[in-house]
Amino acid sequence: MTIQKKELKAKHGPMVFDMTSNQCVWSRAGIMPPFPCMNAFNCFDCPLDSKMQIRVQENHMTREPAWANHLSPGENDVRTRTDKKCRHMLSGRVSYKYCIHNYDCATCAYHQLMEEETITLAVSHVEKEYAGGFSLAQRYYYHRGHTWARIEYGGRVRMGLDDFAMRLLGPMDALNLPALGTTVHQGKPGIGIARDDLKAEALCPMEGIVVATNPNLRQKGMANKDPYGEGWLMIIEPTKLKINLKNLIFGDESTAWMEDESSRLAALATEEVDYKLAATGGRAINDIYGQMPELGWDTLVKAFLLTG
Repeated sequence: MTIQKKELKAKHGPMVFDMTSNQCVWSRAGIMPPFPCMNAFNCFDCPLDSKMQIRVQENHMTREPAWANHLSPGENDVRTRTDKKCRHMLSGRVSYKYCIHNYDCATCAYHQLMEEETITLAVSHVEKEYAGGFSLAQRYYYHRGHTWARIEYGGRVRMGLDDFAMRLLGPMDALNLPALGTTVHQGKPGIGIARDDLKAEALCPMEGIVVATNPNLRQKGMANKDPYGEGWLMIIEPTKLKINLKNLIFGDESTAWMEDESSRLAALATEEVDYKLAATGGRAINDIYGQMPELGWDTLVKAFLLTG
């Protein structure tokens, strides 16, 4: 990754999926100057949000700040505002909802409902691109062990296996995931894969506590069919979000990485079995191991899934 890309990622913070604005909810409420959210809209773990909550409770937000001289009298007074928009409206998640809990989301039934919806909502309309014959979901973060992470509203992270891993190992009989409440660690095994009598483990892309697993995985082949969408594996509450993101691949870097991985695999296939991976249209074949078992299950797992 170039210095310019690193600076860009650091400046704008983590890429949050399906948000209509990157502005802090306090900015969008007109209570503070324009300021980008730097915490993936996880207000409960945000130092700025805690500070603003204290200022509101202590009535320190009643004076007109210097930056708001253009506002009419009382327009920036939190206590007199009658249009306190819900966080979910301010962040663009819903089109219409006003707050009746003074932003005390922890005790708000509506907020809890939205949290549950986030966990159970199937991922749809994923934009993809292709590199080296394999698909990549745009705006996802990738671990070099071919797992992905997608930051969602509220700062939670949805994770799964990428298209490369699915095509490499072929149809899976079972995916064994950690129990709810388990802590998983970045770069450590945490995703069990089973095919016939063969087993493998993939590395978790992020560290955190498992809060949900995908019930649709009971349908055999779902993960292979739609790895970036309804085939997601689990959702975690991250414990080291910003630190972990620095170790993942994103944007143009992920495209270059996938092309390199495709080249490595092609070289291995040519060397071992003299077989070309690309099918019609330049897409990699499905079930690479199934068509070329001579490559060796353990060899493929060690070379591509247990890296990084």
